[in-house]
Amino acid sequence: MIRIEASPVAGGDEHIEKPMKPWMLRSTLTRAGDLLRSGSRRFPRALAIALGFVAADPDYAGRLRAAQIGAIVRLTPLTMAASCLNAAILLATIESMGEVHPLLWLWSLQVFALAFYYGRNWLATRHRDAKRPATLRAVRRAIIHGGLFGAVWGVLPVLTFPGAPAPIQLLIGCLTVGMMCAGAFVLATIPLAGMSYVLLVGAGAFFALLADGSPASLGLTALTVVYTGVVIVNLNWNAFLFVSHFLAEAQLRKEVAAREQAQAQAAHAERMIALGELAGGIAHDFNNLLQAIAGSAGLIERRREDPEEVRRRARLLLAAVERGGSISRRLLAFARRDILVNEPVDPEGVLKELCDLLGHTLGSGIAIGMEAEPGLPALLADKAQLETVLLNLATNARDAMPQGGDLTFSAVSETMAPGRSREYPTLKAGSYIRISVADSGIGMDAATLLRATEPFFTTKPKGQGTGLGLSMAQGFAEQSGGALSIRSEPGSGTIVSIWLRQADGAAPGRLETIAPSPAGVAADLDRKRHILVVDDNELVREVLMMSLEEAGFAAEGAEDASRALVYMDQQQAIDALITDFTMPGMTGLDLIREVRRRKPTLPTILLTGHVGDIATAPIDRTVGSRMIVLQKPVRTGELIDRLAAAIDEAAG
Repeated sequence: MIRIEASPVAGGDEHIEKPMKPWMLRSTLTRAGDLLRSGSRRFPRALAIALGFVAADPDYAGRLRAAQIGAIVRLTPLTMAASCLNAAILLATIESMGEVHPLLWLWSLQVFALAFYYGRNWLATRHRDAKRPATLRAVRRAIIHGGLFGAVWGVLPVLTFPGAPAPIQLLIGCLTVGMMCAGAFVLATIPLAGMSYVLLVGAGAFFALLADGSPASLGLTALTVVYTGVVIVNLNWNAFLFVSHFLAEAQLRKEVAAREQAQAQAAHAERMIALGELAGGIAHDFNNLLQAIAGSAGLIERRREDPEEVRRRARLLLAAVERGGSISRRLLAFARRDILVNEPVDPEGVLKELCDLLGHTLGSGIAIGMEAEPGLPALLADKAQLETVLLNLATNARDAMPQGGDLTFSAVSETMAPGRSREYPTLKAGSYIRISVADSGIGMDAATLLRATEPFFTTKPKGQGTGLGLSMAQGFAEQSGGALSIRSEPGSGTIVSIWLRQADGAAPGRLETIAPSPAGVAADLDRKRHILVVDDNELVREVLMMSLEEAGFAAEGAEDASRALVYMDQQQAIDALITDFTMPGMTGLDLIREVRRRKPTLPTILLTGHVGDIATAPIDRTVGSRMIVLQKPVRTGELIDRLAAAIDEAAG
């Protein structure tokens, strides 16, 4: 019970002792806490956070505590080893000078036990995730353990210093000061833990020196007080630097993340605007096609007795379908999800045809020239896509020369050595044909050149460009095994170069569509061949079946892969399989794998309008043999020709 002495009461000289009320103790502690908090307002924010007087930002407070504790834990093995070594040296030295007091043995055992305890904890937590937040409870434990270890080393001078020989006192003094500094260094990231350690070690030294009572001891006491103060100030300074560095890094990471998020949102908004404009243009084109298809189909239905009109309208329908397929193929080429029909192409012939075409379309202000290396070998590419890309580049060049100028196409052969290919990372060493499109236009500055191939980026006025031309050209070049480069300076024009592999250097094993052949009808067969058509789109499935039946085949339909497999298990007379690629459940490739387990030699045709997944799908030899890939929309004549040829090959 805490008691206080009251003043004498009136009328008597005795003293009355009254107990301190609980509310008085709470009031005293509250005033002390308020005093500390008011004083902490004068501290730098980083030091106030380190001392726990001010809460850190909740976003990284847990990570800050984890960093503070982690810095201490990393030094735990060194600290414990030094403690054990110092205790052993102390015991050996005193043993050599006389008998060791039993309490000193007990103290040493306590040091070794604590070292074992902390070492075991270090082994258990050394693989802890450094980014895992720590709680306030963990910090409080660190403060308690700092005070505990400080008390252990504070007991040492109390046990050994008073009355000891001068050499022993010198050894104890040096050891105490050394451990005080070492502990302050280790515990500096949590200053309350460090101060509790230093003050308890210092308290033991003060008590021992004052108990000795000699003038020298009193002088040493004063020096120890000063030294302890310096250590505490330095400890708090190190804590301030540690927390300041952490807060600066956290703020930097936060600002970088916010900036990246803002940039991503801005880029997304820009692309959505461009996509909206692009979608509007595509919708307009497809609505025109649908109008032509619907009108022609209606006229065919109303004038079915006029063969010439029906044929004319049918040709219009086919033309509309071809136009729609061309639009979709260009979009897929931009998205780099199209399968290219690679074939040997004469570069000089393509450029000559292109120059003849452009001479009538670009206008009289554009002078068109062509330069081709004599004896130029063929290149390997999709001719239609190459022509489309060169037309787009020519259109860009015309727009860059509003007052007219020179447009030059050139083609040369180049051999890319392994060292030089580093300039163009997508190019492998080998033989290439480089086709260049050069203009004498306004050119591009460095910032524009950097973004020139970025999808949807355009410098043209609103409504006059989609920003897809150069991106499509780059996608075509890279998908063909080549590369694209742009050189340009303001006022000096632009040169766009495309590298394409020479025909004799084609990489083997690439999945390609079979080149179209002239439309025709299936040859007469001894019996009707049974074809299984699998497509989840009922309209597409019915049209395919009607076309096959008109050509003399017997067609059966299934809306998904599972029904197709059931039909095959029940019906043995299947001569070929035509399947869509993208379907609910099993894909067309998965279906073909299952079919090949049942009928390894069955011819298969894979139809798809979404070919990027096929290009990246693993196709083993079993699946790839006797499989034809055709891209929608496919002409009926081409489908019938490929089907008849595949059946004949399987039969022969």
